[in-house]
Parts: sequence; structure tokens; C-alpha cells
Amino acid sequence: MLFKRLHLFTSVAVISSLALLAACGSKASPPADQGQSRPADETVKREGGLKPEAGAQLLVWESKGPELDYLKAIAEQFEKEYGVKVKVEPVPAIDSVKKLTTDGPAGLGADVFAAPHDQLGNAVLAGLVLQNDVFDEAARGEYMESAIDGVSNKGTLYGFPTAIDTYALYYNKSLMAAPPKTYEDIVKFAAGYNDPKNKKYAFMWNVGQLYQSYSFLAGYGGYVFGSKGTDAGDIGLNNEKAVEGASYIQSLKQILPLNTNDINDNIITGFFQEGKTAAVINGPWLQSSLTQVNFQYGVAPLPLLPNGQHPISFSGIRGLYVNSYTKYPAAAKLFASYATNKPNLTKRFEMTKQLPPRKDMMEDPILTQDANASAFLEQAKYSTPMPSIPEMGNVWVPAGAALSSLWNSNQDPRIALNNAVEQIKTAIKTTK
Repeated sequence: MLFKRLHLFTSVAVISSLALLAACGSKASPPADQGQSRPADETVKREGGLKPEAGAQLLVWESKGPELDYLKAIAEQFEKEYGVKVKVEPVPAIDSVKKLTTDGPAGLGADVFAAPHDQLGNAVLAGLVLQNDVFDEAARGEYMESAIDGVSNKGTLYGFPTAIDTYALYYNKSLMAAPPKTYEDIVKFAAGYNDPKNKKYAFMWNVGQLYQSYSFLAGYGGYVFGSKGTDAGDIGLNNEKAVEGASYIQSLKQILPLNTNDINDNIITGFFQEGKTAAVINGPWLQSSLTQVNFQYGVAPLPLLPNGQHPISFSGIRGLYVNSYTKYPAAAKLFASYATNKPNLTKRFEMTKQLPPRKDMMEDPILTQDANASAFLEQAKYSTPMPSIPEMGNVWVPAGAALSSLWNSNQDPRIALNNAVEQIKTAIKTTK
């Protein structure tokens, strides 16, 4: 459920607290040339990899669960291969940057830590991460562009991607013989299926939540921030294309005549579990809630929009990062690179079922034989990482309010989106 909720739980409170902590942490002097390649970090090639520093020992942080089990297994392999001892400790990925703000300067932080990509901007701002100067252009090309973008900040690569999360279309195979190819297919299906009195709907999604509704806005050409989410001075949520997308969202109320308060995640999941809703938008995490349903379900990429374009979903990128205060930068970078190579990310998928962001795994039987995983990976091709700059924390609430107003009150989409953007701009100025 991490990425399903990260925009709700990390975007406001965490960002505010990080700003304060970063200010406190800045009293300690960070390493010279923070965030840049330092002479001590120069890579020493050995059989295509880095040579660990003599006597290197590493501490790694990762969330409890299969992700932690994976890194423990990799740590054992790494020690056998490179002679470097690695201790893996459970620290929630959503808390690692906040914890490192104080532990890093004190020399107590992990050498390598896991974090969701939307916290990278704050980590860079606080001077907590080293650049990923291990990946050359060829290595970057092995990963999905959206994954590389997600672990980069203002064009600089920092992270080592481990997984990509996005959402797609779940459908009830007993109600839909095949997944709808277009949203118009869903509208036509709804004409013969919908029965609001009995709470039967062809299609549901969390309309008032920007995370899911963004796919419509972006599919028409809207965006949050320009320059791949890094330019807070360029807000595209109310451009002409975004207004078109919002107008199409509004048109779908004909097949989903409920207000946004009645279309939350719990209601959507419950209706789908009960076999009342034929198709819903959701992420890989929903599968754990469908183990006891009495019907077969499938997953497919989001249907094409009326303009013929693929919806552009938000994605969350999980990654490993190297602490700028590490005493062993070469060993730390080597471990992060080692944990994200193809054989080891294959092992990670087996253990976690989280989607690997490597392009060279798209045709691997371990994924192609898993129809649902393949569907999410196909949608991931048409995804964009949620902006990771701190200003993103000012976006979620105004955007959600705009979506609710155009849906619940039939407000002109242009007016709703203009209001949201003005609120976002004001909030950004206020928090600077």
C-alpha cells in the first residue's frame, strides 16, 4: 500500500518536518562538494565494477517485509563475492530521509537506504545523497525512462531503481469477456449494465484523487510541473489540454452518478470484491484483497481515451540511495548497483512481486507468464513519476478540490482548474 498512499502521507507533514530538520542538520558540515563527484568517490574499475575500500563495512536500511528479506539475501551474496560485511536494518522507506537528516551528520545513518522517489527532492535539498555516477549511458538505457526520471533530481541521477508502481484497470471476467480497449467501450457497456439502485456500476475510480484522475488530464496533455516535474514555475494543470481532460472526466458522471465522497478507495474495493462493479482503476496492491473473491479477474493497461491517446498514469519509483556521509562511497555504490542488476532484480521480483523497472526484463518469462504483472508493466510504459520536488506538497489538496467541484457541482472545468492553480501558486510562494 506504500505508493498508493505516499502522496497523501508524505507530501505535507513530512515535507514540512524535513525542512525544519534539514535546517538543523545543516549546522554540521556535510562532505565537500555535496552531491557532486568527489576525488574520494572516483570509481575504480574492477571487472566492470567498483573496488570496495579496504575494511569497508556497510549499513543498509529498508522497510520490513519481503523487501528487507531480499536485501538480507543480497547482503550475504555480496559479502561472499566482495568480502564486505553488510548489516541490513528495518527502517520504513517513507521515514528514511527524515531519520537520515539527523543520523547522517552524526555518522549514525545507513550507507545505503531505500526511499520512495517523492522524497528525493528533500534529500537533495538537505545534502543527504551522493550522485549515482556508476550508471553510464548504457546502464541508464537498461531501465525504463520513467524510473530513471524518478530517481533523478533536476536532471542529475541519484538513485538506483528497484521497482516501479503504477495503476491499471482491473476487470471482472465474469462480467467482461475481454478488457475494454477504449473508455468508449466502457461507456457502451455501462448502458446495458448500470443499475444504481442495486449499486451496480460498470466502472469506478477515485475521481476526487489527483493520483488516479491525473491519467485523464495527462492523457490529453496536461501536467503538474514542467521539465519532467522539476519546474515549479511552470504549472500545466490548467492548460487547454488539461481542461479537455477534465471535461472528459466530467462527462463520465453519466455512468458513475455518485459524488466523490461516495467513491473512496474502500467503497470501490468493496463493490469490486462483491462483483457489483465490472472494472476499477487500482494498483498491484489490490491483488492481496482479491484472494477470496468468487470470480476471476484480470488486469489490463488503462483504456485509450477518446483522443486516441494512452492515459498517462502516475508512477512511484522505489530506489536505493547512497548516504553522502558514508565513509565507504565506493562500496556503498557498488552494493546499490549490485542489488539492482538484472539477476538480482529478478530475484527481488520473485520475493516481493514488485515490478522491476528494467527494460531488459520485459520479455523475461518470469514476467511474461504473469499476465497481471505484464499488464502493469505495459501501463508503466505510459506513466510519469510523481514530481519529487518539495513544491508537490502544495498540489494534492487544491487539485483534489477542483476535481470534486467539477464532478459534484458540475463546475466549469476551466474555472475549477484555474482556481486550483492559483491556490497552488499562492501556497508555493507562502512556503518559500
